[in-house]
Amino acid sequence: MKIGVTAGADAEARAAALLDARAAALAARTVGQERTIETAPYLVCACGAERYGLPLTAVAGVTPERPCTALPGAPPALRGITAVSGVIVSVLDLAACLGLDRAETEEGGHVVRLRAQEPPVALAVDRVLGIAQIETTLTRPTTESESLGRGPLSGYAPPGSDRTGGIPEDFSLIDIPALLARFTT
Repeated sequence: MKIGVTAGADAEARAAALLDARAAALAARTVGQERTIETAPYLVCACGAERYGLPLTAVAGVTPERPCTALPGAPPALRGITAVSGVIVSVLDLAACLGLDRAETEEGGHVVRLRAQEPPVALAVDRVLGIAQIETTLTRPTTESESLGRGPLSGYAPPGSDRTGGIPEDFSLIDIPALLARFTT
C-alpha cells in the first residue's frame, strides 16, 4: 500500500509541475506581445471639405452656432463676440484662421469654446463630427525647422487612425497656441 500512496503523490506532483510549466510558458508568450499604445483625444470638426482635430484638453464645450456682434476694425477671421454659457467670448472662424473659404451650409454650425483662454475665445466650425482617440506618436510637436510653414497645423491623422473607429476620415491636428498667436498678441 505504501507503494500506491507514493505513486499517487508522484502523479499529483508531476501534474502540478506540468500545470505550473504550462502557465509559465503562456505567461512568457504574452509578455512579449503586450504593447500599450498611448492615445490622445481630439475633437474632430469640419470646415468645408476639410477635417481638423482640436486637442480635447483645450476644449471647454460645444454649442450650436449663434449670432455674433461684429466689432469694428476687427480682422476678417474674427466674427465678433457672443455669449457662451453666460460668458462673453470672441468667436474666431476656424476656416478663415486657416485661410479657407467658409462653406455655406443649410444647417447651423457649432461654436467650440476653448479652455483657459484670456480673454475667452471660441472657434466657429461648420460642424463637430465627434471625438477621435489617436496615437500620441502622431501628435508630437514639430520644431520650427521641420514645420515647413504649416503654422497652426501640428500633425496629421491618416484615415483609420482613430482607435475608436468613429472617425474614419483623415484630419489635420491643430496647435491651439499657434492658431491663436496672431490674435492674442
